[in-house]
Amino acid sequence: MRLSQLIDGLHGARRIGWRDVEIEGLATDSREVRRGGLFIALRGARFDGHDYIEQALRAGAAALVVEKPVEADVPVVVVDHTSTTEALLARIFYGDPSSKLVLVGITGTNGKTSTAFMLRSILERSHGPAGIIGTVGFGAGDEWYEATNTTPSAAELGRILAGFVARGCRSAVMEVSSHAASQGRIAGLEFDAGVFTNISRDHMDYHRTIEAYIEAKETFVRSLCAPGRRKSPGALAYNIDDPHVAEVGGRYDGPSVSFGTAEGADLRPVGLEADLAGTRMTIAGPRWSVPVKMSVLGRFSALNALGAAAAADAVGAGPEQIRDGLEAVAGIPGRFQLIPARCGPTVIVDYAHTPDALEKLLSFCGELASGRIITVFGAGGDRDRGKRPMMGRAAVERSDLVFVTSDNPRSEDPDTIVRDILEGTAGSDTPLEVVFDRAEAIRRAVSAARAEDLVVIAGKGHEEYQILADGTIPFSDAAEARRALAALEVCDQG
Repeated sequence: MRLSQLIDGLHGARRIGWRDVEIEGLATDSREVRRGGLFIALRGARFDGHDYIEQALRAGAAALVVEKPVEADVPVVVVDHTSTTEALLARIFYGDPSSKLVLVGITGTNGKTSTAFMLRSILERSHGPAGIIGTVGFGAGDEWYEATNTTPSAAELGRILAGFVARGCRSAVMEVSSHAASQGRIAGLEFDAGVFTNISRDHMDYHRTIEAYIEAKETFVRSLCAPGRRKSPGALAYNIDDPHVAEVGGRYDGPSVSFGTAEGADLRPVGLEADLAGTRMTIAGPRWSVPVKMSVLGRFSALNALGAAAAADAVGAGPEQIRDGLEAVAGIPGRFQLIPARCGPTVIVDYAHTPDALEKLLSFCGELASGRIITVFGAGGDRDRGKRPMMGRAAVERSDLVFVTSDNPRSEDPDTIVRDILEGTAGSDTPLEVVFDRAEAIRRAVSAARAEDLVVIAGKGHEEYQILADGTIPFSDAAEARRALAALEVCDQG
């Protein structure tokens, strides 16, 4: 596409060293620039793209979009905000792919990934091939790619969604993080429906206050019926059990459907049963009800299923398609993932990395276990320090034995992170060990458990890496748990 075609709609943009050139792609990361690409210099919380212009030019950038004039041998376009400009350019360059898909976004502190996998399964039955974008990765059909962010940049989103259209997808589901909403990454996308799962403490290192965090989530909600949309207003499916979410849902001006266990919810679970064999309930609404037997585990999975059902219903899926889609989900990577073994304790790997998620996870495990709850967890470095003691308190209050370990310490001293966690455990009688090596902590927890115990490994879930101060190393909680269980089998056979 010619540069003139791309920037034709940018009001107030200034051109420096202008000449019309062919643009082969968009990039916001200088390491991803290819010859003929347009480099968009974003200002982020930790990095400023303007500092990497030279690298982008060396990589072959054919033009630049910036917020301040720079000298370069290529055309430079100066705009007020590169973040919102990126979204507009992506929509134009990739042919407005969101207009060609039934697009559903999912936001909330917890449950986004599980809801997304459930919803994709339903949409595959009601609309045909469906793509998915989220924390675990993105893909359609048998193609799958790991993700670096829950919600990619606007340029990357445009490329991914255009790829879905090219593959014949009729719909797509994507997780919408609070960072993405506040940074304008979803600007220009028109969602047919949105799901708001819940709100609890997270990302306070970025948003600073819970009010700002909620506002970021509501930015996405308001986009569902924003002025100037070409699509009709999108439907909001919201969790009425969460007071913050219910308040946002009550303010929404477009069509909406509530879900939850509270009286007055449009979709409710009737006869809910949840154990290690699965989750069973009847999804009951004002127009239809359908019994569901799901393989996904966890009482909280029922709310995720209700959110997926509510959104699917809003975009035209029928009750039988909703049932079949939910029942077809065999499991979700790193979300209440049961690690199979011939002997030894029951081991669960879960992504729970907030106080609320850890509390709900351990509470449900307490309902299931006939023996003790043994918990392994840590907290991420360079992130919200305030939630660490809250997670420590949740762990000791709902466990019989706790191993505090490293999560992704990043550049922060692991000892500092552990000290913050231990502030929340003061005064508890629950036995607790600090084992900084996460693999060793998992081994000790599994070896300390009896057959009737339940070992919960929380925090990293699906991740297959660990981020340390000196780099990223391969690491999987599930793989380490399998090794520890296999060692028990050897001992048992011996």
